[in-house]
Amino acid sequence: MSFFWKKISKKYAGQKSGVLCPQVKSQLVDCAWLVLFVTLASLLVNVSIRVDVMYYGTTLGESSLTESLQVAILLAVSAMFFKLSQAKEGVRHAALLICGFFLVLAIRELDHWLDMIIHGFWFYPALLVTVFALSQAYKGGISTLEEMALVLKSSYGKLMIVGVVLLVVFSRLYGMGSFWREAMGNNYIRSVKNISEEGIELLCYTLIFLASIQIYRKLMSQDKKSAIE
Repeated sequence: MSFFWKKISKKYAGQKSGVLCPQVKSQLVDCAWLVLFVTLASLLVNVSIRVDVMYYGTTLGESSLTESLQVAILLAVSAMFFKLSQAKEGVRHAALLICGFFLVLAIRELDHWLDMIIHGFWFYPALLVTVFALSQAYKGGISTLEEMALVLKSSYGKLMIVGVVLLVVFSRLYGMGSFWREAMGNNYIRSVKNISEEGIELLCYTLIFLASIQIYRKLMSQDKKSAIE
């Protein structure tokens, strides 16, 4: 049995001593951090919703903790990619495009406050940001696509894509009032739908935030010619 165990250890650890090689350790640690962060993110969403229900009743206002965290995360992600665009010329155009995308989402989340200026005012700053981001992407030409591939090459790049798809597709379809009216019938309560929808959105934002931190950290720690491992 001991001989069999030694052969298994050598096969998967790549070392005669049976000790895990650095690459394997790194992958395991990375997975452990991912599990920890997603667990903490899940707890954060639950705590946020419960705090809001405790202080706002069954409604989640624009100044609620959940809504505030959503905006804060989007602004933080936008800031990270903007800083990345300034620090890393090799991903400048792609980083500005990603920055613009999340900044537009943040502006859309702030529509309640911007509408105090004039109804629908949020559209104009969102349009300006969109035009700027797209112009930068166009200016980069084919290099923008190469830069985007570099940014999204890592597993965390894939995680960011998953977070965005869940946010834009799943949460929007899930939060449709027509579905909830059909599901709840005469017992339809809009605030229940809002709590569920906003909680899912916040969870998507936290996944995007995790991915952005890791992408930012890895790109900033490498030179311009290095790819994300």
